[in-house]
Amino acid sequence: MAKEEVRKHFRLAELLREEISDLPPHDPFPGERALAERYGTSRVTIRQALALLQDDGQIYTVHGAGSFVAPPRMMKQMKLMSFTEEMKQRGFEAITQLLSATLVNPEDDITDEFIVVSEPSYRIERLRIARQEPLSLEVTYITENNAPGLLKEDLTKSLYKILAFKYGQEITSADEHLTPIVLEGPESKLLQVPKGTAALRIQRTGYNVRGEEVERSLAVRQGSRWDFKYSIRN
Repeated sequence: MAKEEVRKHFRLAELLREEISDLPPHDPFPGERALAERYGTSRVTIRQALALLQDDGQIYTVHGAGSFVAPPRMMKQMKLMSFTEEMKQRGFEAITQLLSATLVNPEDDITDEFIVVSEPSYRIERLRIARQEPLSLEVTYITENNAPGLLKEDLTKSLYKILAFKYGQEITSADEHLTPIVLEGPESKLLQVPKGTAALRIQRTGYNVRGEEVERSLAVRQGSRWDFKYSIRN
């Protein structure tokens, strides 16, 4: 294959990047056929160019619906911090919408499969927002014993700060489990993305300085909005 032919989809990708820069996040992006007709090239070349854009996080694909403009990605380093701290580090103000907060007991019928409630615990569901865009849907469980009267606090603020300064329960370490998922109706509606959008399911268990469990949480974040950066050493 000629070198000129090999480079064609790279040049086309650059043209498409300019087009994407003028479009708002989650806008539909033209399909292969429309782009092939517009640029007078084969659908194979179009497909290769779109693959480059998807790898760069500039578009995302929803099965059966087509391609859409992806919002800019945020880089998350593997360092323990709250959502509020993550956004502050990036120069954004974090806004929290409290969806529900209640005290649940072991005999209550809860639907969150990631936890078994063995003692009275607070269940707090919140939508985390930055730059006027919902980025994370979070459900957090904290035992009543660790934070008595927690529901009286302003739960639109950082839970980590409330736990540290009000209850002396600073979270200093955590275990996280990341799983790729596809968003269903209720979650996609809250995060304002199409149903079937790729997402990350982040399950966290947070511990205080004594190694005691303080919180368990589950966060669902848009897959097109996050990169994870970490170092591996022996």
